[in-house]
Amino acid sequence: MEAREYKFADGLRLVHLERTSTRAVAIGVLTGAGSENETEKNNGVSHFLEHMFFKGTKTRGSLDIVKEIDAMGAQINAFTAKAYTCFYTFSIDEDGEKCAEILSDILFNSVFDKEELERERKVVLEEISMSDDDNADVCMETASALYFGDNALARPILGTRDTVRSLTREDLLEYVDANYCAETTVIAIIGNMSADKARKIVEKYFEGRFRSSKGRKWHDVAHVTSGSSKTIFKPIEQANIGMVFPGVSLTDKNYLAINAGGYVFGGGMSSRLFAEVREKHGLAYSVYSYDSCYYANGFGAVYVGTNTKSALQAVEIVADIIDDVKKNGFSEEEYRRGIQQAKAGYILGQDSNGALMRFYSKWLLMTDKLVDFNELIAKLDKISFDEFNDVYKNYFDRTKVSLAYVGREIKDDLYGAIKL
Repeated sequence: MEAREYKFADGLRLVHLERTSTRAVAIGVLTGAGSENETEKNNGVSHFLEHMFFKGTKTRGSLDIVKEIDAMGAQINAFTAKAYTCFYTFSIDEDGEKCAEILSDILFNSVFDKEELERERKVVLEEISMSDDDNADVCMETASALYFGDNALARPILGTRDTVRSLTREDLLEYVDANYCAETTVIAIIGNMSADKARKIVEKYFEGRFRSSKGRKWHDVAHVTSGSSKTIFKPIEQANIGMVFPGVSLTDKNYLAINAGGYVFGGGMSSRLFAEVREKHGLAYSVYSYDSCYYANGFGAVYVGTNTKSALQAVEIVADIIDDVKKNGFSEEEYRRGIQQAKAGYILGQDSNGALMRFYSKWLLMTDKLVDFNELIAKLDKISFDEFNDVYKNYFDRTKVSLAYVGREIKDDLYGAIKL
């Protein structure tokens, strides 16, 4: 069976894939309301709302919601990203419609009680504190913010303590009215449910219930960076170093080649970064690279967790690896391995209803195209050795790198070691 897209009169879209080999169903509601939709004043409102949608509706209290879900042996949760917020359930097939009804109830009937809001505000502030204690996360979030500068994608998903403290019930309602729209929402239903039943469920519980804002532009704006650096001194043992370089968007023609190349550059235990920084020189326990891609933006990132005495050497090795890849390219063995790892990633991801739900809904929302796994695999197989290497000649541009350091005070010029 192949996934299919259905569009409703109000602009709402459904992506459905029937999988009769399982008795489970994943239902996801992905709406284009993330931190990039926010302003400096209401930064964090998308994430705060994600919490508040679970705090009670006109007919259900917050405990009623989780009790009903637990009684079915199901799961309900949500997460907020830069570009969207996702609400989802996992259940056995016979409870799929009930889960959809609960998702609909929290999205359209939440009351945002003021007492609940004040309690949840404290919870979100604790989440910010927990995030602040994750120094690797602070490092990469700082590097990303440096890279995006004044672009909306620089804003932290959780917001700041000041913005979260200032958010009011009226702010939340106003944001829902402006950003929770049918035209920028995708519902994904993956598992043992027919297309006819999936469509009827969407018609019954979701169609015509979102605020309509046709023409509202929500996609991220393309950003050009010049690079910068920031140090955050903390009395901790680890020296956290994050480097962010200009990358590609989800719609870029080189996306798949970059994705495959990432596996052999820094995405696994056989990668260049792991082999050189950890295995050969023993400078880090954690060292990796990854790509973060949006509708019109993207970056390639490198993280190294080492100590202050080894920090400069680690950055110099990363610079050498980048220069070698740009000059000499990857070997044919690395090329074949990268392509195979990328293919395996897509194929193995199809074993999970939840992974498919997130994958299909994200791509449809972000690119307005329904991804075909067979087409992706075919495109990967068509990437030639020369094409695989050519895209990296212009990748990891050291003239435009942003670097963040979190750790004990250090005098070495890490930025100078990576910046050309």
